[in-house]
Amino acid sequence: MATQNDKTSGILAEAAPDAPGQPVASTSPKSANVSEDEKPTHEFNEQTNYVRPRTIITIFLACASVDLVALMDQTTLAASLNIIGNSLNASNQTAWIASGYFITSTVGQLLYGRLSDIWSRKLILLIGLAIFFTGSLASSVSNTGTQLIVFRAWTGIGGGGLMTVAQMIVSDVVPLRERGKYQGILGSVVAIANGIGPVIGGALASQSKDSWRWIFRLNMPLTLLCTVCVIFFMPLRKVEGNWKLKLKAADFVGSFLALAGTTVLMLGLTWGGGDHPWNSAHVIATLIVGFFVCVSFIFWQWKGARFPLVPLHIFKSKIVNGACITMAINGWNFVVQVYYIPAFYQLAYGYSATKSGAMLLPVTLTQTLFSTLAGLVVHKVGRYRECILLGWVMWAVGIGLMSTLDENSSVGEQVGYSLLVGAGVGNTLQPALIAIQAGVSRKDMAVVTSFRNFIRNLGSTIGLAISGTIMLVHPFNSHAHMFLHKS
Repeated sequence: MATQNDKTSGILAEAAPDAPGQPVASTSPKSANVSEDEKPTHEFNEQTNYVRPRTIITIFLACASVDLVALMDQTTLAASLNIIGNSLNASNQTAWIASGYFITSTVGQLLYGRLSDIWSRKLILLIGLAIFFTGSLASSVSNTGTQLIVFRAWTGIGGGGLMTVAQMIVSDVVPLRERGKYQGILGSVVAIANGIGPVIGGALASQSKDSWRWIFRLNMPLTLLCTVCVIFFMPLRKVEGNWKLKLKAADFVGSFLALAGTTVLMLGLTWGGGDHPWNSAHVIATLIVGFFVCVSFIFWQWKGARFPLVPLHIFKSKIVNGACITMAINGWNFVVQVYYIPAFYQLAYGYSATKSGAMLLPVTLTQTLFSTLAGLVVHKVGRYRECILLGWVMWAVGIGLMSTLDENSSVGEQVGYSLLVGAGVGNTLQPALIAIQAGVSRKDMAVVTSFRNFIRNLGSTIGLAISGTIMLVHPFNSHAHMFLHKS
């Protein structure tokens, strides 16, 4: 049994380890003494099913392919947003092309966690892939900035669940103590996608005025390949139950409140200082309305939802609270760097879109190495706190040094500082996932994993919105716009 001291000291401990191949007993949120007069509700089936190492490898490879596609889609736009904006005569909408995806994917991650509990991981993952495919197809034929924003938002509904469900599947088939090794390797796949995405996106977008459309066309065959892998290489447990009861168990009201609140807040943050002054009625009204809708979401999760997307009792764990704060900051820092460092390199050094994307490789390759090492360390010693603390120190030093770069800085400085940042990212990302899963009981693993991804994406979304506003109002923006337009 895990002691209370274990749960607050960064030590991995599992309440009742199960032998490989032995499914954990079914659990249900209903009490054993529910009266017979109550309306029937969906019984949640436990999906934990520790399998043999050979089977783990096939499942793991399928999950890795899903992660690769989802993250490449996010990062291929990083070095090509300005090119796309100029092509569609929508330079003032580029921030929303990125934010539109992140808003819907952020909220989708909350819903996917609970839906995968109700309908099974495999089915929900296949639905996410289908939405992702159609969104990529529609994005590739967009003719206006508004169309692209809408289609990217639709893509985000599918993309938001891909990584979340893949991480849940790994946790379903691998015991907690072994999880660090596999999540660490999965983290290296994440880093590879983050590294090659901007390079591929920049290279494709630079070929001609409309060649950026191949960024989205590339997603389609990759998505089909992932679908084949999921269908044939994921022998997961089925979820039984009446489909009507399953449908009633889904918290669609909570999903709507989360989507509405996040969208309105992002609208206010994006408008502020750019389209409208911060003290204007437009900005103040959207921020106030967004805040109250978000408060309504929390109240609904507390009192209204029968099966909430975010059960509030998970926040009784200090580990969960700490990991959530860590992930929000992680998402903010990392995604802002991925999207705006290439723009800085294009402006300050005159790099092409391809080269500016390639300058992210020192970050992502180092992230790959340290993510794998961190996972192995957690697997070996059963502790995660030290890895996370070391990562934040390295990241803080690296990003501080990067803020000193100017047009006279050498390539050695650019690369060296990026290496520190990558080491920090690698040490904080996957160990924090293991930490947050260790802080809750088995039945809450899916919702806490989805909330971890939700809070990270929320940090990314807010960071992109605020950074986009800063870029619009900063004095050097006019010079940056002229330079990027010429390039």
